[in-house]
Amino acid sequence: HKFEIYEYIFHFFLLFLLAFSIIKFEFKPSIFQTLFSKMGGNMLIQYLIKQSRNPSGLVGRVITNIWSSYFKELSLWAIKQTTIPNNSRILEVGYGGGSTIKNLLALDKNLDIHGIDISKESYQTAKRMLLKSIENDSVQLMVGNVENLPYQNHYFDLVFAIQTHIFWKDLKQSFQEIYRVMSNHSTLIIASEKEKIKYHMTDYGTSSELSQLLTSIGFSKIEERQNHKWVLYIVIKRH
Repeated sequence: HKFEIYEYIFHFFLLFLLAFSIIKFEFKPSIFQTLFSKMGGNMLIQYLIKQSRNPSGLVGRVITNIWSSYFKELSLWAIKQTTIPNNSRILEVGYGGGSTIKNLLALDKNLDIHGIDISKESYQTAKRMLLKSIENDSVQLMVGNVENLPYQNHYFDLVFAIQTHIFWKDLKQSFQEIYRVMSNHSTLIIASEKEKIKYHMTDYGTSSELSQLLTSIGFSKIEERQNHKWVLYIVIKRH
């Protein structure tokens, strides 16, 4: 029994390291496949990629807690690029561990913040982090799919999608839904690590392809900003 306990701890530690590697480093499937081929490495890699898309269970809990710290810098950078008026109604699609919402609250601008994420584990992690703000109704979190947003038309002044659009199954439908819930004078912020875009996106992976898609949906202006690690799009809806 003691051996089984040690074996369980070892496997959990291995899953933690792999989950952390997928999130933090440039994902190199060939390296993992070489190292873990004798341990069912290919299946393990695909499992962890699936967890990154929709965290669940014990491994999902680990991933969402890593997200809370790892994406803090990307979140702060994206917020810094954004004009956020006082009293704005904001939606974050794919709030993960809740770090972006926490950073928005720190601005102290009396924001009305909503969040939606497909993962129940993300919901639990973010709820623990943001409990005080949820209790005073400044933050409202939901579990749901970006392809079918449960909000009324023209509802939000600002929408954030940070390190999340790379995982959406139907990008066009997702952006159409976001467009629908945005007010007639509003902004969408899309931000991601460049390397994750290259790895995860087979369609709309370039700036020109993404801009064409967004323009076809009805967005009036797309501005791109980037540094050596990240890329951000400021997407304007004006009617």
